[in-house]
Amino acid sequence: MTTTADTKTLTTVPGEGRVTAVTYQRVSTKEQATTGGRDEGFSIPAQREANRRKAETLGAQVVAEFVDAGESARSAKRPGLQQLLDYIATHQVTYCIVHKVDRLARNRLDDVDIHRHLIDAGVQLVSATENIDDTPSGMLLHGIMSSIAEFYSRNLAAEVTKGMTQKVAAGGTPSRAPIGYLNIRRTDDQGREYRTVEIDPDRAPLIRWVFDTYAKGEHTVPDLLAEATARGLTTAPTPKRPSGPVGRSTFFKILRNPYYIGQVRYQGALHPGAHEPIVDPQTWQRVQILLDTRATAGERRRKHDHYLKGTLYCGTCMSRLQLDYARNKQGIRYAYYICTGRATKRTSCTRKAVPVGVAEQLVADCYQQIAITEHTYAQLRAARTAGRSGVR
Repeated sequence: MTTTADTKTLTTVPGEGRVTAVTYQRVSTKEQATTGGRDEGFSIPAQREANRRKAETLGAQVVAEFVDAGESARSAKRPGLQQLLDYIATHQVTYCIVHKVDRLARNRLDDVDIHRHLIDAGVQLVSATENIDDTPSGMLLHGIMSSIAEFYSRNLAAEVTKGMTQKVAAGGTPSRAPIGYLNIRRTDDQGREYRTVEIDPDRAPLIRWVFDTYAKGEHTVPDLLAEATARGLTTAPTPKRPSGPVGRSTFFKILRNPYYIGQVRYQGALHPGAHEPIVDPQTWQRVQILLDTRATAGERRRKHDHYLKGTLYCGTCMSRLQLDYARNKQGIRYAYYICTGRATKRTSCTRKAVPVGVAEQLVADCYQQIAITEHTYAQLRAARTAGRSGVR
């Protein structure tokens, strides 16, 4: 979610004993801040106007305004709020005015912590719409409103989760559909609007080609991404973001996403989706096996090739050994294996580089030790023959 923190420092009133105030405005989503939407009936401009009117009734001059646009109050780590707390710690402020208590926090723990910062700075919290103050009844009301805000936030989250669960159970898509599909709004015969997912006619054929091609085992993921990009694979445009190249991490997620075979992953489980599959299950499964195999072996096609590459590990720190090339003083180019733990300084390994020839001999010696000797082979053959002759 995009976050916008806006601070406006206004002209201060000179002299001692002045009555000053700071105001804080917040809406939960970026859309509410940029499209003039309403959050519980009030946008940021409406909150600001109400807070200023409250400051006038208190005889206070607003010296600074702080805004968090697109920030949930479930966390106190909001840019505008943190700027406010820093400001009151270094400036003389009489009041902190909010439109409602839940603009500051929607859980009691954060509310207590924020209120403690205000008290330590000698600042009184004032609500433009709620009768809270430092009197016992005002503090009681503050506590009640804070509890109500926390209940509202938790209950809303529970209702959203329940709604999403029901949607997934019915085959719906709980979030934006991946590349290859389009989120569409339709209207039924009774004029009611509903949302559905349809195949993207431009990108779905490319996604199908990506899976079919990778399933053949002849391409690495980076090479496949480069070719798919050359063929025209791009992200779908959104109201805030134009279409663009597919990133490498996004491309990996495409290859791993069961959505393309008609399944929806939600809260760690797979559910049958109502959308049309793009890839057949056999091809998708073949892609998963290839991805798992190559991730384990690490034998991706790189600049340097060797038959042991991706299968050797450091005997000291168990990091993978990587193949590299160097030139000696005579200009002769030679290959060697080096511990990646030492090369990247992820470990304190001190193992030196191993020339490729030495590595090959060590592997051969290892296999020589575990190979079946002719004598052992003869014994096994004799035992097997004897076992067969004893069968009635």
